[in-house]
Amino acid sequence: MKFGIILKGPVDKLKARADKLNPEAPIIVVDENSFMDKELSAVFVFRPFRDTADHFNSLRAKKKLQPFFVVDVPLQAVSPKDVRNSVRSRIVEILKESPAYGYSVYKKYRSRFGSVSLRLIYYHLRKGEEDGLFEVVDVEKASGEFSWGESSKRKYYKLKFPV
Repeated sequence: MKFGIILKGPVDKLKARADKLNPEAPIIVVDENSFMDKELSAVFVFRPFRDTADHFNSLRAKKKLQPFFVVDVPLQAVSPKDVRNSVRSRIVEILKESPAYGYSVYKKYRSRFGSVSLRLIYYHLRKGEEDGLFEVVDVEKASGEFSWGESSKRKYYKLKFPV
């Protein structure tokens, strides 16, 4: 597994973000020569230059290679609309330990990081699955006394790429 950065903007911020996710993963510069690397799992890019990462992903798709996950890094200080990124990265921290279902992620999140809505956790799990960051590994039927009935489906999520 490798992380990549696209050299546009202050590169040290991109490297710091990649190192924070996994300090042992090699970091490569993603360009016309390296974007086809099969071990490339995530690319860090500043939002204004995301089109370059999307272009490389479309070329990978044509060659039937797994697309890499694109991590947008803000150029400016974090604003309230960027908070959603910290929620997803905290979910990544939780799923690093083991696969978990939505409500379990919610309980762990609240105990470690504080208040969050269950709806926001499910939103980020779903978006992470759509983006290729998480994958569903199991769906189990649980029985019990729930407010909506006697059974519930639990979707277990795990990280698609080890970090």
